[in-house]
Amino acid sequence: RIAISNIPVEITGEGTEKIEVSGYRDLERIETNQLRGGAVLVLAEGVLQKAPKIMKHMKKFNLGWGWLEQFINKGTETEENVNIEPSYKYIKDLVAGRPVISYPSSKGGLRLRYGRSRNSGYAAACLHPATMYILDDFIAIGTQIKTERPGKACAVSVCDTIEPPIVKLEDGSVIRLESIEQVEKIKNKIKEILFLGDILISYGDFLENNHILLPSGYVEEWWEQEVEKKGKIITKLPSQEEAIKLSEELNIPLHPRYTYFYHDVDKEDLKDLVLWLCRNGKIVDNCLEVEFDSNFKEKRILELLCVPHKVKGRKIIIEEYKPLIRVLGIWDLNYERFIKIYEKAKDSMEIVNSFGIIVRKKAPTYIGARMGRPEKAKERRMQPPVNVLFPIGEAGGRTRDIKKASLQDKIEVEICKRVCRKCGKVTFKTLCPNCKQPTELVKLCSRCGKEINEDYCPICKRQAVYFEKREIEIKKIFKEAVSRVGNSNNDLKGVIGMTSEYKIPEPLEKGILRSKHGVYVFKDGTSRFDATDLPLTHFKPKEIGTSIEKLRELGYTHDIEGNPLTNSEQLLELKCQDVILPEKGGEYLLKVSKFIDELLVKLYGLEPYYNAEKKEDLIGHLILGLAPHTSAAIVGRIIGYTKANACFAHPYWHAAKRRNCDGDEDSIFLLMDAFLNFSKYFLPSSRGGKMDAPLVLTTKLDPREVDDESHNLDIVARYPIEFYEATLRYARPQEVEELIETVSQRLGKEEQFYGFKFTHDTSDINSAPTDSSYKTLKTMMEKVEHQLTLAKKILAVDEQDVARRVIESHFLPDLAGNLRTFSKQSFRCVNCNAKYRRIPLIGKCRRCGGRLVLTVPKGAVEKYLKVTKQLIEEYHLDDYLKQRIKILEMSISSVFEDETVKQASIFDF
Repeated sequence: RIAISNIPVEITGEGTEKIEVSGYRDLERIETNQLRGGAVLVLAEGVLQKAPKIMKHMKKFNLGWGWLEQFINKGTETEENVNIEPSYKYIKDLVAGRPVISYPSSKGGLRLRYGRSRNSGYAAACLHPATMYILDDFIAIGTQIKTERPGKACAVSVCDTIEPPIVKLEDGSVIRLESIEQVEKIKNKIKEILFLGDILISYGDFLENNHILLPSGYVEEWWEQEVEKKGKIITKLPSQEEAIKLSEELNIPLHPRYTYFYHDVDKEDLKDLVLWLCRNGKIVDNCLEVEFDSNFKEKRILELLCVPHKVKGRKIIIEEYKPLIRVLGIWDLNYERFIKIYEKAKDSMEIVNSFGIIVRKKAPTYIGARMGRPEKAKERRMQPPVNVLFPIGEAGGRTRDIKKASLQDKIEVEICKRVCRKCGKVTFKTLCPNCKQPTELVKLCSRCGKEINEDYCPICKRQAVYFEKREIEIKKIFKEAVSRVGNSNNDLKGVIGMTSEYKIPEPLEKGILRSKHGVYVFKDGTSRFDATDLPLTHFKPKEIGTSIEKLRELGYTHDIEGNPLTNSEQLLELKCQDVILPEKGGEYLLKVSKFIDELLVKLYGLEPYYNAEKKEDLIGHLILGLAPHTSAAIVGRIIGYTKANACFAHPYWHAAKRRNCDGDEDSIFLLMDAFLNFSKYFLPSSRGGKMDAPLVLTTKLDPREVDDESHNLDIVARYPIEFYEATLRYARPQEVEELIETVSQRLGKEEQFYGFKFTHDTSDINSAPTDSSYKTLKTMMEKVEHQLTLAKKILAVDEQDVARRVIESHFLPDLAGNLRTFSKQSFRCVNCNAKYRRIPLIGKCRRCGGRLVLTVPKGAVEKYLKVTKQLIEEYHLDDYLKQRIKILEMSISSVFEDETVKQASIFDF
């Protein structure tokens, strides 16, 4: 109500639902009584949900939209007592089989780390590769995760220079997993994930979302700058002794490597730990050995602090113990100093800062996250898949098989009417079959079928159309096509009817060649490959599988340091219209290139263009990138391939498609394919039919003209110390804009295209899982089982709540919805796929006499019932939920016959 009364324009739209409103009907100012889904979507997601982003622009232009402030959840933002409340929005609609990684702001979750790697930013975030592997491979490169903040979601990239996860093994040992090799050795021995590691989020994403800066944990890049302020430069990890000495001599905080999660435990717990260490510990072989009982809670405190240690028998061995006992004031294993401070201190952090060394908070901000969509790299197929936009009506059967239809001499279809003005031949082809002259489209009255020149029939007053229902000689057409291009051993799929305004079909020859090469066609005549979008500003030749010689040919002659390109480990800056495709995409585009070459030779009588025998032969060729909601494609150049199921490209290139990298996917297709096979005459005439079609082609990328979200991309080598200090006071991102250079400051200059930097490097952008286990696990039962097993392992996740949310947000609505659908379902013919609301009196299909079957089987209704009951019992969920499932089970039983009980008649006796 507040929004509608303040927005100066009317938000309206067409009716999208059959349901009509019960009150306030037949109003003059509203076009329909139907629910208008589009209007609601614009209001809810376009205005209210985007309130923080909108306010950023409104304040800049002073447009008087201050009323939006009340829709922004700020928490408490006073400097004296700042309180940012955990947000549960991202786990509100939990999906079965897609795990929760971390609960909102929960201890042991993903630690917020500010920065940008060369493969993140622009709504993409980075995780440590070890983190991705220990999450049962659910999170792969390109997988979308829904996040608590700053935005709603992001795509995942990999970075191995951020904080790795810390896990507890079956034997009780606690270790940091710093490499993939380490993970492979102990993956099956992990008992608990105590800390998930960092999530690397760029400052630019906070700026774009207009989200206040949250306190940064104490990280290496902050510590290095503190050392530099004292006149020293340290480039390698100091030993524990050196770290203590540096802190004491320079009066700087303890190095982050030796700083533990003191803020995550109470001071009482810290006291118990100190007493235990002093009474049971001793220094042996430069390690701290502590006798322990498996029931001792002090061992648990050590785990929550994430202090790495080994367990041998009844001994705990801490190798890096010196920073621990130094900040606790027990360097001689005497707890008297600690007890004096303990009485006066208000919390754990005050205690550890009382013994002469500054200790900063390791992880003041945790980010909640769950898995969203899995990554994607797959050819675009219509449903069902189609090889050619050629109508065959019902002649091809359920499978729409053109070969089957061609067994008939003629079939009746709706098809365009073209006339040869020279010989009068009526055809659907652009060239007359008789005299080879161009034919003309003819307008017809949609009622009387008479040829007319106007848009409306002067007699019937009906709108003119370009097609009619008539017979075509399918057998002859098919034979002629085969004689030109040869036959295909694969299935040849057409369409029942064209959805375009003109109903102009493709030449059948194209379909035969596509079928031969395993290629499918989209609604506009092109053959697409869909892939998840990921950003990339720099790459190494070894990561994309392209030779040094080829890269030099493509213009990559020097690395970012200005050295000549000589080896595959050098770092190169990506040119803004160069694209790195998934290997699967390269294989599919190779098939498309072979189809195009054969099409050029056999149908058009021209020379082949690509002459590609392997996907590497396509390197250097041009492609188009297109987002589903737009009609403007951007030209790109293939420079290599990645093992990941994602398309790496410059943020500018994604922005030119009007996309960011929050987990969405876009299509790519060969430029020659668009030139040869795209036609606006194929596009559906329905609303939205012209979207996701390359009506406009952008050849030259101008950063000033792309989506302005890319202008917030930060391009510095490190964030200054003033930035980290600003995060501690919850500054707004606009307050520190002068400290961090972004793309917006370079627009219009030559430097807008090159010289970008990043804060965190990674050794290999492919060094992480490439396929999410969500895709490889076959059944929903397996996915849910793995989801909940993982929830049990992660300290930052409540597995009982996960089970409850999965049932309430996924299984229950599905069970109830499928039962309702079953009672309202239609019936389907197994032969011709005709649908009936009620079974005809003759008991079979009226069209072909085929057998009729249910469209919603019993199994679809009951599929989640068994697993739901198992989860309720296993996780001891509340009685209310049990009763809801019991009632639902009774409803299902009342609909379906119990197969274990057979009704007996009197004659059985």
